[in-house]
Amino acid sequence: MTVEVPIATTPEGELLERDEPLRVLAAALEAAEDGRGSVVVVSGEPGIGKSCLVAHFTHDVAHRARVLVGVCDELATPRPLGAVRDVADQLAVPVIDAPRDSQRPAELAGRLVHELRHAALPTVLVVEDVHWSDQATLDVLRVVGRRVAELPVVLVLTLRPGELRGDDPLRVTIDAMRRSTTRHLELAPLSRAAVARVAGDRADRIYELSGGNPFYVSELLAGHDDAPPPSLSTAVLARVGRLQRPTRELVELIAVVPGRVRREVFDHVDPAWEAAIEPAERRGLLHVDARQVRFRHELARSVTCASLPRWRRRLLHRHILEALLQLEPDPAEVVHHAQAAGLEPLAAEYALAAGQQAAASGAHREALAHLRHAAGHAQQHLTPVDRAGLHEQLATSAWLTGHLEEAVAAATTAIELAGTCQDPARHGRCLALRSHIHWFGGDGRAARRDVAEAVRHLEASGPSPELARALAQAAELSMALSRTTAALHAGQRALELPGGEGVRSRALTAIGGARLQLDVDDARVLHDAIEVARAAGDTEQVVFALVTRAVIQLLWALPDRARSHAVQARTVASDQQLDGPLAFIDAFLAWLDVRESRPEGVASLTGPGTSRDDQAVASLAEQQRQLVLAEHAVRRGADDAEQRLAQVTVSAERSRKLVHLAPVFELHVELALTRDLELPIDRLDELVDLAGAEALGQGCAGARVAAWARVCGRSMQLRGRAPAPHAAMIAGDWAAAADAFGAIGWRHDRALLLSLLGTRDALEESLALARDLGSVPLAQRVCRRLRSAGLTVPRGPRASTRANPWGLTDRQLEVLRHLGAGCSNGEIAALLHLSSRTVEHHVAAILAKLDVPSRAAAVARCAELDLTATQTRDRLDGPRRGEHQT
Repeated sequence: MTVEVPIATTPEGELLERDEPLRVLAAALEAAEDGRGSVVVVSGEPGIGKSCLVAHFTHDVAHRARVLVGVCDELATPRPLGAVRDVADQLAVPVIDAPRDSQRPAELAGRLVHELRHAALPTVLVVEDVHWSDQATLDVLRVVGRRVAELPVVLVLTLRPGELRGDDPLRVTIDAMRRSTTRHLELAPLSRAAVARVAGDRADRIYELSGGNPFYVSELLAGHDDAPPPSLSTAVLARVGRLQRPTRELVELIAVVPGRVRREVFDHVDPAWEAAIEPAERRGLLHVDARQVRFRHELARSVTCASLPRWRRRLLHRHILEALLQLEPDPAEVVHHAQAAGLEPLAAEYALAAGQQAAASGAHREALAHLRHAAGHAQQHLTPVDRAGLHEQLATSAWLTGHLEEAVAAATTAIELAGTCQDPARHGRCLALRSHIHWFGGDGRAARRDVAEAVRHLEASGPSPELARALAQAAELSMALSRTTAALHAGQRALELPGGEGVRSRALTAIGGARLQLDVDDARVLHDAIEVARAAGDTEQVVFALVTRAVIQLLWALPDRARSHAVQARTVASDQQLDGPLAFIDAFLAWLDVRESRPEGVASLTGPGTSRDDQAVASLAEQQRQLVLAEHAVRRGADDAEQRLAQVTVSAERSRKLVHLAPVFELHVELALTRDLELPIDRLDELVDLAGAEALGQGCAGARVAAWARVCGRSMQLRGRAPAPHAAMIAGDWAAAADAFGAIGWRHDRALLLSLLGTRDALEESLALARDLGSVPLAQRVCRRLRSAGLTVPRGPRASTRANPWGLTDRQLEVLRHLGAGCSNGEIAALLHLSSRTVEHHVAAILAKLDVPSRAAAVARCAELDLTATQTRDRLDGPRRGEHQT
């Protein structure tokens, strides 16, 4: 292997000021030789020497390791699995099979991991310019990165941090890799002394112009000694300008292609290209290998491209396009060059194929970009039948990437076109798709309407896979709405029709979920659904089935089992970058934390980066998040508790899902009890109208409503089994219910149930628990009850006796209490009448004194300090006069 020697070396070949990065890479390879792989992320600005560092390292270790290199290209819309295909082409064992556009990232990742695990030598797997990678490539890298600790592999990723947005998927991908096996190498510019070693008496001028960027240094040194170029552009263009015309024109042609140009493209452009291009290669502008031609430095390419007149760039793009069309082009490349050449009809024609290829590869973000482009020109270039298919695919990609309004609009267009074309199969299929989108968006009424219409349309055409899918969708929706009879019926019908393993897993999930709601021990069918989905490689359905099982187990008051299945679902969703499900699972796990009175659950939903303004998570996941924050606010007595509860009530009523309606009703009951308000009988009547008699008359969700209805003095008929705490509540046995909640670790629920009893022991235990948990409203309620019964209110711990080993000031303790209540800096500033900047200083001081790295960790330490006991006696004990018992 021939190494490209960068100018950032001494004449003896020593790489300047890169000893530490090379040591880290060498140590990583030594560990990989022992089977302990790792990820090394090499980052820095363009021209900082990332590729030179990696090339130097791989050249030195080529005798003891296999080196595989993949490159991501700067296409307008990335080519799906581009870097993975580069790597696959270097392997003796095929990883990507034809047809290439049918490969799923999970399948490719599995094959690649297997090949890496069983290689004869340890592997250095390099992915260059990963900031330009497509979603499917990121999915593969995520899986490899999570498994790398068990492989003889060093996975080296080079990237430019400046190319990444704050919410860039690459950040999520790297964060999902094991932190214990991931090293970050951020390359710094060369020092003035280092530049002096290679630039001699020109060092000061070159350092001033380059700032120590190795590429700038190299380009400036390559200029004419008597007239050093004043800028990088001048340096690059001077080198290009000195080339003979045939060579220069080929260099300009390469400059308009992001990344690299395949050799066969040049064969069509100019059969004598190899001889013409040799001077540019010899002078270090280009790199030519057995498969492709590229600029040695991307900056040189971009400077050359930018120097060309617009008409010249368009002409060169047309030359590339003409050559591509004579080969078997990648549709994404054709779209890129056709757009740049001003050939919009051709770009739109290939955009559809590019979108389909990206979707088949699991690169749904890239698919959406291409399909949007195709849809913008569909009226002129596609028949109504093809337009219907395009909008169906657009709806699917928009839904999978979380653009719900766009997905509904595209599905609606597909439905209308299918009706115009008299295509009943597509019409019914798109209605079922829109139903699913509505359900994901939290609109239960619209989801039920669409799926019912889909089944009617498809039944008129007889048995079909489309009817099976629509029935499976109807079964899933009925199961989610706790309409178990309808779910069992529709699911069984779906199983009896031809539909494939995907339909079978969905139908089994619906049937299994319905049966588990009725009987906590009837989990066999849902287990089978998960295994069928796994065998079929349907990771989205695996996640949905696991989440279904977790949610129902929580309704059965089995938090340990619920957490186990939610964590399994999170692992799969994280590996496959399923953002919507992942957001829901995180909120669900936070709910479990809140139920167990652990403040870190709320902290995980209120820290930086947890806002939910985008549509990608403004649906079921956002509803779950709202529920967690509302429950926390009600229990802590936050000023915005009623506002949060009203917000989550609206979203729960819109979804019509009893699994959301039941806990929201419970919060209304708790708010009434602890705030001394009228019990929410009217809310119960509205819930009955929304959920329906069947959902409320049986199952774990119906039992939860019946239990809290009993607290309101209402008796509801419930058939079948109920969770232990709720069965006791339905019977009016508050003591047994409190014991049952205590047995599963739900201390707040135990305290609330004890507050319904009138004995001294029960009330005093309830008060002690409320104070310990920081539940101010509940503590106030119990104090009212004690005084109403003529009993003495036990004193809480005195402020003077509470330990404060971290030396926090009174103001810092006050700020920390509000952090523990989930308040933002702005909210704390408003509550304490301080400026936001002052609150920021207090938070920074708190983190330093507690020796914790984050707000979430400070909140956890807040619980250790028992800061809730520092609330004023008036707030904890409530008013001493004029109160009345609830």
